[in-house]
Amino acid sequence: MALWIVLIVILLAACGWLAWMLQRARQEKTVLERRHAQAEEELKRLQATQSQVIHTTKLASLGQMVAGVAHEINTPLGFVKSNVEVIGDLLDDYRKLVKQYDAAVQYCLQPVDLIFGADKASLDKLVKHVEEARRKLFEARTALEKSSLLKDAKELLSDASDGLGQLASLVLNLKGFSRVDRDGMDSVDLNEGLESALMIAQHQLRDRVKVVKHLEPLPRVRCMPSQMNQVFLNLITNAGQAIEGDGTLTIASKASANAVEISFADTGSGIPDDILPKIFDPFFTTKPVGEGTGLGLSIVHKIIKGHGGSIKVRTTPRKGSEFIVSLPLDRTTATNPAAAANT
Repeated sequence: MALWIVLIVILLAACGWLAWMLQRARQEKTVLERRHAQAEEELKRLQATQSQVIHTTKLASLGQMVAGVAHEINTPLGFVKSNVEVIGDLLDDYRKLVKQYDAAVQYCLQPVDLIFGADKASLDKLVKHVEEARRKLFEARTALEKSSLLKDAKELLSDASDGLGQLASLVLNLKGFSRVDRDGMDSVDLNEGLESALMIAQHQLRDRVKVVKHLEPLPRVRCMPSQMNQVFLNLITNAGQAIEGDGTLTIASKASANAVEISFADTGSGIPDDILPKIFDPFFTTKPVGEGTGLGLSIVHKIIKGHGGSIKVRTTPRKGSEFIVSLPLDRTTATNPAAAANT
């Protein structure tokens, strides 16, 4: 009998312990669920913040592009305006020469009226008048023939035409940058994107950074042109910022059987060994606070990965760096570039 009582007590104790453990497990589960919900909310908040910062960075790239475009447009517009004003003055001067010639012609016609009622004195006067008229007409004609006004005007118009051609080319290159967030896939020649990016970044490189191009003919690659243009613009801008004073940026492109490779090699300061592993990390930057978000290379990395490609870095401190972008020609292994660039 005592054994049964002991067993019952033990069973009750075990049930109580199990009930306590179950209650504790439920409480821990509730805590874990609450923490999980909080973590999900925090993750969503961080993702929203990151997306906003990425969007801000894209807008910063757009702002940088607009600044470059304004600079590039201003130069040809300036000399086109100046040339047109000078041409107006030249045409006014040429009009004066024409009036002088017309006056000489009218002077030549005056003797006709004197012929009909001319006596000897009048004829002598007429001869002198004709000789003077011939002299004036010859001088006016010579002035017209020797005048360089029309030639100068033509040269200025030619320069103005070249300036308008530069503007047209710039506007054409802007098409790829007109919508930074465009998600449409297209088959493009990446060399054209490089040329466009170089034109946009030209104001940051001119008179300081010499650009050397080794662009081989490339097969067309299916990608998001606006995103690849953003990659090129970021890498070109970073190279220009890495070069203190004068330097060289060498851009090369080539194709293999399976991929297209584009390299950006600068003669800048290089990347220290302790910083190199972090350059593609979001928000990492060596720039002073307020001068960089640390998202430029991070976005570059995401866009390239989203297109199924890769980016490699070779660097030597105080000698320069080379960024090598590789994009596959087979698009079946690529993920959604738009999703990759915004996560």
